[in-house]
Amino acid sequence: MKKIVCIALLAFGFTANAQETDVVSILTNNQIIKTAYESETLTIKEKIEVVNEQVEEGHITENQAYQIISKMMEQNENEVVEIDEDYDYDWGKEQNPFDFAMGVEVDTVVRYKKDIKPYIAFGVGNVATDGAFANSEFGYLRSNYFEWGIGVRVPFNQYNNKWGIRYGLGFKYNGLATTQNREFALNGNETITESSNENLRNGYAYLRNTYITIPVSLDFTTTSKTYNAANRKFDTKSGFNFGIGGYIGYNINSKQHLRYENTDGYKIYEQQKGNWNVTDFQYGLAAYAGLDWVKLVFKYDLNPVFKNNPVDQNYWSLGLQLGL
Repeated sequence: MKKIVCIALLAFGFTANAQETDVVSILTNNQIIKTAYESETLTIKEKIEVVNEQVEEGHITENQAYQIISKMMEQNENEVVEIDEDYDYDWGKEQNPFDFAMGVEVDTVVRYKKDIKPYIAFGVGNVATDGAFANSEFGYLRSNYFEWGIGVRVPFNQYNNKWGIRYGLGFKYNGLATTQNREFALNGNETITESSNENLRNGYAYLRNTYITIPVSLDFTTTSKTYNAANRKFDTKSGFNFGIGGYIGYNINSKQHLRYENTDGYKIYEQQKGNWNVTDFQYGLAAYAGLDWVKLVFKYDLNPVFKNNPVDQNYWSLGLQLGL
């Protein structure tokens, strides 16, 4: 009888708290709880377990959970629960009021799931001519790159976060800036740089190649989670992260950008769109190291930038990546 009275008192407490938050809104927005609430086959205990899981995953707060459970108890007030009079349950071992009421233990085992986040990356880029990084004909600081996309990390083991695979989908903009007032031009099926007929602003032209790219890498991290019993939540401790892998891509746009002042004193900005003899398919190697949310990234294209040039020029980039 003591157990039944205890449950009744807690249920009354839940009903009082239900006035503090719009329960209808929660039931409308959380499809998992809504399905459990409307189910005619789940028992009240099974419905409460569903609510517990939503609290652990951070979708609702404990206060909201109290109110939802109260609503479920009202909905199932006619349900008969058989109680074994000889069953002596230690109610004191439960740490949460609604777990206390139904005798449901909280799962404190740390598990790691798929992580999906956006990312951006930016830095300098240039070409390695016949494998040599030095003495490029393009400016080292003016030539740059920018990349953005969505990254996914999947751990190999749900109980151990150290090793996993990282992949994604993004867009990468590789830029090359000429020097000595030169601009890009086509000489037959070759791409060259030649002296411009205009007085280019800052003495350079800029060629930007845009790729849709798919990166894949083997990923290692020391970032870990622990269960905080005092606050009943999982705490994440950031750590070191590095990986090595590769990428494939496809060129979807190539433009030369020219800025100059004409003889009438007008400032001109000109975009010249074309294939510029740029290799369609891109593939290469990548490596990164740093923290999970910021890391240094190096990429090297194994394909030459231009298709038919007599000397191979392979694009490389070095910069920071923020996000996954």
